[in-house]
Amino acid sequence: MKSKRLKKIRASSKSNISVRVKLWLEIRGEPFFGEGRVQLLKGIEQYGSINKAAKAAKIPYRRAWGYLHMMEKRLGIKMLNTRVGGLNGGGTQLSREAKELLCRYENISSHLEGFVEKEFADFLMTMRYAI
Repeated sequence: MKSKRLKKIRASSKSNISVRVKLWLEIRGEPFFGEGRVQLLKGIEQYGSINKAAKAAKIPYRRAWGYLHMMEKRLGIKMLNTRVGGLNGGGTQLSREAKELLCRYENISSHLEGFVEKEFADFLMTMRYAI
């Protein structure tokens, strides 16, 4: 599955030159948050279900749970608010902290993509005059 955040920027319709940028977060050199986790969290927000979010992200439910627990452990924050089933059924929502992490990550990613796009366009312009 291609990442939506994996940005491919083309110089022109005739050019084969492209640049790609991908952002992820690490703690002590170990990745803990990137596009896959973003898709999982967005799915939980959309569906209110870890199971449905995992299916949408095409990952096993157990792996999704593992990712969520690992993020909580490494970040020291609660990622989810859950409701146990009953008359209206259960459900899962992102915690305030998880929503903030998601928002900030997407903001940084957007700024990074804009920066890379501009720098790449500037680079291609200098190359055009050098040729």
